[in-house]
Amino acid sequence: MKKILILAAALILTYSQQAFSQNDSIPLYTVLYNQAPEGFDYPLIGLINHGIGSHKGAQIGLINMNRQDFLGAQLGFLNTSGGDLNGLQAGFVNTVVGNVTGLQTGFINTTAESLRGSQLGFINTAVKESNGLQVGFINTSAKKLDGAQIGFVNTSPEEVTGAQIGFVNSTGKLSTIQLGFLNYADSLDDSGVPIGFLSIIRHGGYQAIEMGYTELFTYNLAAKIGIPALYTTLNAAYNPDFQDSWALGAGFGSNIAVGPIFFVNPEAYYLHQLKSENYLVRFNFNFGVNIGRRFQLVAGPSATWTRIESGEQFLDPQFYFHRESFDWDDELLVGFNAALRIKLSN
Repeated sequence: MKKILILAAALILTYSQQAFSQNDSIPLYTVLYNQAPEGFDYPLIGLINHGIGSHKGAQIGLINMNRQDFLGAQLGFLNTSGGDLNGLQAGFVNTVVGNVTGLQTGFINTTAESLRGSQLGFINTAVKESNGLQVGFINTSAKKLDGAQIGFVNTSPEEVTGAQIGFVNSTGKLSTIQLGFLNYADSLDDSGVPIGFLSIIRHGGYQAIEMGYTELFTYNLAAKIGIPALYTTLNAAYNPDFQDSWALGAGFGSNIAVGPIFFVNPEAYYLHQLKSENYLVRFNFNFGVNIGRRFQLVAGPSATWTRIESGEQFLDPQFYFHRESFDWDDELLVGFNAALRIKLSN
């Protein structure tokens, strides 16, 4: 059966090539293969549909091809427009050599020029800029993104003036917003905001290493990465006097400038003691000072909510301002912290 289908397809293609060589301007409508010259603006419904010039209307079949601009709808497995598309392509693979003003929906959607509509699929690509919406697993706007990308991996190598929302977002220059687990931008302007677990800004970001002290853990080491307005902190803490000496965690913070030297630094992070079920949630309200270009000194009060395993004793702080226990497992501790930061970014 498969051999018969392959043979039939070969005969159709051979016949169609002979027909083209004789006269491309004559309409050919055989249901299996349909050829329409420019100006033949009637629906083409068949196995293979081919518009010679610009075409209006509809192409419905397994393979739909149009040499120049297309206005209407292409519905099939493979859809191709050699010029601009103003309308709809719905199929497994959709390709437009010109601009897209409308909708491409399928597994792979590609426009070789600009996107002014929407692409919905697994892999969406605009070779030039995108002023519309891309929703898929991998979305790419090779130049400027002035619309939105929603997917697992979103890429716009030149600039984002719209929005990237996904697991991994990447751009050259961020002028608006990135929302995801991992955000990357080569540079950032004043209105750009990356929001995520890790936001890496090559120029204009905030990266720092912190060494600090708290009333619960004598030794603290943290990495800060993001932008001054919103950064992620990755924390490690150690106290040799505890049965479970090490704790690891993560959280968020912000440096709010109060003039060129001083800043306010609220932080919140979670720590989990290794080899136990004990954990704590800590809120710091720090006041900071910039010492030159590379160093920052922060200190301030803190509030820590501690939960311990049933039957264990609460963590014993070196000092505190206020301490209150709730039931058998929870405790609130008001204390203090101080730290020195070394800025790695300019």
